[in-house]
Amino acid sequence: MTVENERMELKFSKILSAALKGKNISSVAREVDMPRSMLHDWAKSKRVPSLNNIEYIKRLADYLGLSLEEILIGETGKKTISSVSFQDDQRQYRISVERIK
Repeated sequence: MTVENERMELKFSKILSAALKGKNISSVAREVDMPRSMLHDWAKSKRVPSLNNIEYIKRLADYLGLSLEEILIGETGKKTISSVSFQDDQRQYRISVERIK
């Protein structure tokens, strides 16, 4: 494993941990339909996501109000000013207001 890969893994873990702050990992895992142990290990830097897990990462990013770019590398050209999520008839929705310039 290269130093660059280790930095990326730690960055992902820090971003994920910050986004999960105050949330119950078991509840989040259930909401996004992914294994709780996987989410826990990602947040604690015990395991890193692979390309095989991209669907879980996408669902998790959507649930947390992040783009794939934000959750994976922590960068975006946009700044979310406000975001609200809600659920209706077993569907989840998110409305975000973003500054783009």
